[in-house]
Amino acid sequence: MGTIVVGMDGSEGAQRALAWAAAESALRGCPVRAVYIIDRRYLDSDLGVLVAPSASELEAEATGILDRALEAIGELPEGVEVRKEVVHAERHGIVGTLLDQASQDAELLVVGSRGHGGFAGLLLGSVSHQVLQHAACPVVVVPPDNRGTLA
Repeated sequence: MGTIVVGMDGSEGAQRALAWAAAESALRGCPVRAVYIIDRRYLDSDLGVLVAPSASELEAEATGILDRALEAIGELPEGVEVRKEVVHAERHGIVGTLLDQASQDAELLVVGSRGHGGFAGLLLGSVSHQVLQHAACPVVVVPPDNRGTLA
């Protein structure tokens, strides 16, 4: 049986993606893998390593983000299992590593439409866009909650 893989980054979009995946998991009867990917490529430069947090500190922070995201959902539907995973990005970055994680056993990959991209998102394109272009399994991009706003 496959899993539903959710890309997590601590953003509101990722939180919505996790909640959507948990509800979908109840319908499909498969577990959810909430995956937080640590990307140290820019922190481990010659000077960055002097001020960058250690891998264990980043892992603890990522685990805390996953714990808080799961707590925010509240009580999971009956039978829903969410596995929290912290993974270090390979040399092909966050998107490539997320796609590698999904290729292991995902029947569905879920991401939020907007995360913590910031300036890097402008330069590299959004994770959701890249995932849509390259995933080998179906992808769900959970939109923001824009009810009550004029955009």
